[in-house]
Parts: sequence; structure tokens; C-alpha cells
Amino acid sequence: MKPESHQFLRAVILFGLALFILKLLISGDIQKFIAPRMMPYIYFTLIVIGVLGAIQYFKTGNDEEHENCGCAHGHEYPKSKLKSLLIYALFIVPVLTGMMFSDHVMGSSAAANKGFKYEMRSTDSGLSTEVSPEVEDIDPIESNPGVLTPKKRFPDLYQTMTESNVIQLTEDNYIGSISLMEDHMGEYIGKEIVMNGFVFREDNYPEDRIVVGRFGISCCVADGGIYGVMVQGENLSTYKNDTWVEVRGVLNMVDYNGWELPLIEPKEINEIETPHEPYVYETFEFSG
Repeated sequence: MKPESHQFLRAVILFGLALFILKLLISGDIQKFIAPRMMPYIYFTLIVIGVLGAIQYFKTGNDEEHENCGCAHGHEYPKSKLKSLLIYALFIVPVLTGMMFSDHVMGSSAAANKGFKYEMRSTDSGLSTEVSPEVEDIDPIESNPGVLTPKKRFPDLYQTMTESNVIQLTEDNYIGSISLMEDHMGEYIGKEIVMNGFVFREDNYPEDRIVVGRFGISCCVADGGIYGVMVQGENLSTYKNDTWVEVRGVLNMVDYNGWELPLIEPKEINEIETPHEPYVYETFEFSG
């Protein structure tokens, strides 16, 4: 394979990758892969790849002089056509498949692989709605200034949730609200809650119990985890996994696998369409 062929293929790969990123940006599907706070890096990457592709393209056909740089190996192009094509295919195939195939939104199957976070911490599947009366007056973790607890991370949201009689989960406060409920559930018992998400259940769940949640993204889909709340009530078996629902109910607290967790006793459940932005993203109010 001639050097100009190598240069041309490398330019094609770089331009193809740039076009793939541009396609995701124009369609808005980039939000299915990364969190919004990572967008500046994506724009920077797009510019760099485009510049490198242009340099590689205009270099095509020009003779290159390889000087001894002292790195103890040569810089010659591979001479085997088969070896070269296999190497370039490792870059070309992912770009082509990304351009041709539709994006897939993570749902219950991905949640089952990752596991509902409290399922992973214990093999006991017991669920008790009796709350332990033993509550310490001073939380050593909360009083430690070096630990960034949900209450410290979301001070404004904590105050809003504490003062309001109805807790409304939105895309902006979804992760913060669930984190606060898990850490300070005793303050929210009896309050009304409205939230939406997809239905997810473990294999050992009874028919009257589901989890309604959404995948939360901190950086990219690789670190995504399900943020959800247990729902227990009648006629829940009719809602299949991955069905998107809006739940309105009353918050209670349960002891589940040794964890005191929020539980919704539903008043109303309605099926809804999958949101345009199915994921929720981690944000911080903490300012120091």
C-alpha cells in the first residue's frame, strides 16, 4: 500500500469521525451519550479532529522525510495491504455503524445489568414498612465539614423540599431530590410526590412492587446509574418493564435490606410518552 493511500484513508477516518460528532450535535442525540457539562470538550474535539483531518488530506501525495527522532523505532507505513486494512477497519467500522444505526436509550435491561443500588448491597429481599424508632439526634457524617452530603450539595433544593407539601421531581432536580429523600426521608414522610420514569423491577419483586426511575448521568453513559423510588400498591403488574409512567402519591419510608428508603404509596399512575431527554444529569448547588 502506497504512502498516499495511507494518508488518504487517515484523512477519511478523521473526517468521518468529525461528521459523526457533527451529526450527533445537530440531531441533539449527543445528550444520549454525555452530560451537558461535557459539551465544551466535544466542540473542542470536533475542531481539533477537523483540523487534523484537513492536515492529513492536504499532505496526501507529498513525500515525507522521516528523520531519526531517537525513539528506537521507525515511522514507516505498514507494507501489508491486509494488515493495513484490518487496522483501518477498527476505526472505519465504528464510524459507519454510528452513522447508520439509530441510538438506543438505556432502560430496564441496562438497569438489571447494573442492578438497583440497594439490591447490590444485600442478598436479603425483605421489605418492611415499619420504621425503626431509633433515630440519633446527631448525624456524625452530617456534622463532619469534610463530607459533602446531599444536604450540603443541594442546600436550596433541601430548603424547598422541606418547606413544600408537594415534591415535584423535574429533569433539573431529579437526582438531587432522590438523594435528599434517601438521606433525610424522615423529614418527607406524608408529603405528596409527583415524578415520572420508566418501570423497572427485579426478578424477585412481588407483583405489587416496582421501581420508577431514570438513568442519571454524571459524565457519560458509562457512569450512568438508575435513580428511582420504589412504588407499592395494587394493579402494578399491568405496567411492564420500560413503560414510562407518571406517579402521584404519598411518601412513606420502608426498611429494605437494612436501608431506610423512600416508598411511594400511589394515588394515580398514568402512562406517558418517552421524554425527548430520557436521562437526567447531575448538577451541584454547592459553592464552597
